[in-house]
Amino acid sequence: MDITDRFKGCLLGLAAGDALGMPVEGFTAAEIASRFGLVKEMMGAPDGHFHTGLSAGQYTDDTEETLILAESMIEACGFSGDRFADRLMDWGSLWTLDKSLDRGVGFTTKSAIENLLAGISWKESGLPVPTCGSAMRAAPIGLFYHRDLNLVARYAELSSIPTHTAPAARAGSIAIAAGVALGLMGFSKKMILENAAALSSRVDPAFSRKLLGVGSMLDTDPSAALSLIGTSPEVSESVPAAFYCYLRFEPADALVTAASSGGDTDSVASMAGALLGACHGTSWIPEGWLDLLEDRSRIEQLAADLADLSLAV
Repeated sequence: MDITDRFKGCLLGLAAGDALGMPVEGFTAAEIASRFGLVKEMMGAPDGHFHTGLSAGQYTDDTEETLILAESMIEACGFSGDRFADRLMDWGSLWTLDKSLDRGVGFTTKSAIENLLAGISWKESGLPVPTCGSAMRAAPIGLFYHRDLNLVARYAELSSIPTHTAPAARAGSIAIAAGVALGLMGFSKKMILENAAALSSRVDPAFSRKLLGVGSMLDTDPSAALSLIGTSPEVSESVPAAFYCYLRFEPADALVTAASSGGDTDSVASMAGALLGACHGTSWIPEGWLDLLEDRSRIEQLAADLADLSLAV
C-alpha cells in the first residue's frame, strides 16, 4: 500500500470520526440510541446542542488542533514547541475575539492558550488535567516520526506539554502517536496495542495498564466493554475506548460504534479513525462521509505534504 495513502487515511479517518461523533457528543449511549439510533451518517448538530450551528460533515476542535500541529510540523520540518505554540495562539486569538469560532475547545486547552496569549512559555502554559485534549491531536507525530519509536514517544509527550501536563495526558498522546506509527509500518494489532502500552508506561504505568487491559475485552459484548472502559473525556477512558473500537471492529463499523457509544464521541471516534487510517489507508472510509467532510482537499494535501517531508528527512 502506498504510504502516502496511509498518511491521508490517518488524517481523513480522524476528521471523519470527529465529524461523525460531533452531533452526539455529550449524550449517553442510551440517549443516542433513543434519539438517533446507530450513528451511521454525517449529521448536523441538533438544536440546543453545544455544537449547534455545525453542519453535517463539519469537524470540531479535535481536527482543528490536529491540522494546526501538522501544519506547524511542516513549517518547522519536524516538531517545534515554539512553532506549535505560535499556531495555537493564532487559533486562540480567533475564537477569543469571535465566540462563534469556538468549536468545543475544552477548558484545559482554552486555559492553556490563554496562558500562552498572556506571555507564558509553552513549557509552563499547560495544566495538570488528565483529559484527552493532547492525545486527540497526536497523530501527526506518529506519522512524521514513524521510523523511530523513541522519537515518536519523545515528541508526542512534548506536544502535550503546551496544554496538558498530567502524566496520563502525556501517556495518552504517546499511545495514540505510537499506535499510528506502528499501524503505518504494518504491525499486527496485537503488537500495536502492546507496544503503545509499553511506550506509555514510561510516563504513566496506571494508564498503560488500563490500555493494555483492552486486549482482554475483545470477546466481551461491545456495549458492556465500552461501559467498563468508559467514554468520558478522561484520557484513561477515551484513549482505551478508541483502541478498543479499532481492535474489535471492521474499520467503518469501529467509527459507528465509537460515535454511538456516548460520552466524548467525537474524540473517541477521531482517535479510532486515525489508528484505522494509518493501518488501512483511505479505501475503508465511506464515500458518503468523504463527500460531506469539511476541508477534505486541504486534509489530503496536508497529509501528502507531511508524507513527503517525513520521507525526505
